Amino acid sequence: MNNQKIKHSLLSCSLILLSLLTGCDNTDFKTRIQEENDWYNPDGNRAFCLRVGKIFKNMYPYTIKYMAGYHEDMNYRDPIYINHKLNYRLALYAKEGLFTEELVGYDGDKPLYRYDLTDEGRKYIDKDWWGGTNFCFGKVVVEKIQKVDNQWKDKPMVIFSYHMENVPNWIKNKDIYSLYKGNGAIQSVGEGKSLLTGIQYYSKKSDGTLILRVGVSGKYLL
Repeated sequence: MNNQKIKHSLLSCSLILLSLLTGCDNTDFKTRIQEENDWYNPDGNRAFCLRVGKIFKNMYPYTIKYMAGYHEDMNYRDPIYINHKLNYRLALYAKEGLFTEELVGYDGDKPLYRYDLTDEGRKYIDKDWWGGTNFCFGKVVVEKIQKVDNQWKDKPMVIFSYHMENVPNWIKNKDIYSLYKGNGAIQSVGEGKSLLTGIQYYSKKSDGTLILRVGVSGKYLL
């Protein structure tokens, strides 16, 4: 094989390898994804917001109530189910110091507790009060791009590794992070994993410009 053929073979192999690694897209996704997450989360403390319940600012201090008929197989939208979940979450977060908890009476033989935000709780509260009380934390820091997937035409998907900064101790309580089973990142952060996997979805315009459709930061988890 002459030198020209060797050079051509090496160039072809390099181009094939490059296309496999980048998904035929030369965008600097590591920089782009970091900038997008920082835009959604400029203070680095609200990558995720975890819902406690529909308790708004003017409702504190809040006293729980009981609704008869709860069972585990109820529809998650049932008012009885929602009330039970709220009572349970308030008690858990109080154990982590985000609420005060005061016994104020009884409903029959059931204790009535009154809750208010502590100074620690106010550090994490979502100031927009979107949907009620949400505790927010975390900053996404991109480590590396794992894959750029272009299998859907004009809708690339980018898979990347990242770690989280500004992670509070209370999310490491299994009883708390297990409340949010629908999000693998919360489980991983709670379990203390140092490296996480994220996915961001984009749409490609006719001129080739990419628009972020679904990102990692700024999610409210119910």
